[in-house]
Amino acid sequence: MKICYIANAALSHTQKWAQYFAKKGWEVHVISHKKAEIEGVHVHYIDYSLKNFLVASRKVHRLIKSINPDVLHAHQANTCGFYAATMKGYKFIVSAWGSDILLAPEKSIILRTIVKYVLKKAKFITSDSSFMSEKIVDLGADKNKIYTFPMGVEDELLNYVHKFDEDNSLSFISNRRLEKLYNIDIIIDGFYGALLKNNNIFLTIAADGSEMERLKSKVKEYKIEDKVKFVGRYNPLDVGKLLYKNDVFVSIPSSDSTSVSLLEAMCCGLFPIVSDLPANREWVHDKDNGYIIKGINSKEVEEAILWCCNNKKILKEASIKNLKIIREKALWSNNVKIVEELYESMNK
Repeated sequence: MKICYIANAALSHTQKWAQYFAKKGWEVHVISHKKAEIEGVHVHYIDYSLKNFLVASRKVHRLIKSINPDVLHAHQANTCGFYAATMKGYKFIVSAWGSDILLAPEKSIILRTIVKYVLKKAKFITSDSSFMSEKIVDLGADKNKIYTFPMGVEDELLNYVHKFDEDNSLSFISNRRLEKLYNIDIIIDGFYGALLKNNNIFLTIAADGSEMERLKSKVKEYKIEDKVKFVGRYNPLDVGKLLYKNDVFVSIPSSDSTSVSLLEAMCCGLFPIVSDLPANREWVHDKDNGYIIKGINSKEVEEAILWCCNNKKILKEASIKNLKIIREKALWSNNVKIVEELYESMNK
């Protein structure tokens, strides 16, 4: 089978999908607006966006026609989805990632119209949370075309299950991108407040982004460089090695669908602190298998961190619960079979 993705080849999610099917022996192509290489996959770089659609669409559509795929699959329902939806003669799948459904339609009437058009034209739509599936229906999509399942985590992560130490220290980690959406600055502020009351805590900030230097400056101003470690960009294949050395995962974006980072942390036995979003509530029950902050501010983060310090027994119990949840609902090896079935039925 021949698959053509329209997606950002530089993102780990795209690489995960493309490499899985390439390893099955299928011919996989990715038409990407970012330059990147994916082992075993044909990556074609075209500088496309919505702004240069009239010019770039000719190049993208001509390339799709030359590849002549059995499956055309766009990742995200805005830019990439629009290039797929305007390609004549090919049915396509679109995978919603979160911001394309939850944020983009609210930014402008043009983006809302584009997203609605893409969802209407798609043969199948994949969504990673029930909440996002409901939003997709609200945007006019046929609910019978929607398949809801998390992208899931690799089975290999089951080899990196965290064990809690018997001492009173706790290590916290955030590995979301260093962008304003993820509120890493608020995590640092909250950590600093908690540190003033409990000196036996540590914070690791992994990943990179446009906020990196500003965040480093904040840590320096607080004079807590010995308590906060910046890892920077890391290999996605090393996420298990990165996570399992920590006790608590912190992720407080302003908007999100089901986060693979959250699922990875749960799989590795970490206790999650998350923002109060519908998709998070599908996985985390407050003060049971995680902690849901009620507002995205430093005081809430500080209280969450101190609560974790005082409830290590619950953290240990949650570790077992979360691993069970992942085994039952969120292993990529199970959920990708749904995708295979969709691919097989594309041209029926």
